[in-house]
Amino acid sequence: MDQNVFLYDGDCGFCSGLASRLSELSLDKNIKFVSFRDLSSGDLKDLHPSLEPKLVAGNVQLISGNMRYPGFFAVRKLSHSLKGWRWASPLLYLPLVPLLGMFFMSFLKSIRSKV
Repeated sequence: MDQNVFLYDGDCGFCSGLASRLSELSLDKNIKFVSFRDLSSGDLKDLHPSLEPKLVAGNVQLISGNMRYPGFFAVRKLSHSLKGWRWASPLLYLPLVPLLGMFFMSFLKSIRSKV
């Protein structure tokens, strides 16, 4: 299935806010921002064979063609098309930045109910 879908947890205020903000900034209008809560398990499997509700509840996901990008990597992939942030996109590929990004996303996930 050849599509671009950004999945987030619609029951999480932080996740919904992140998706809303990324949607506003995205110059790529081919990306659909969808709460995984609006999809059935079968719909998730149709998007990507490895998707299941428990996995998507833990991290935002970007499905681009046949590739799945979780958490930090989803945001990094989107960064190429974010208005005002495209210049920073190459910085996200520097050594150690993915480790810091994964740590930061994990930290945000742990406090998302408080944010």
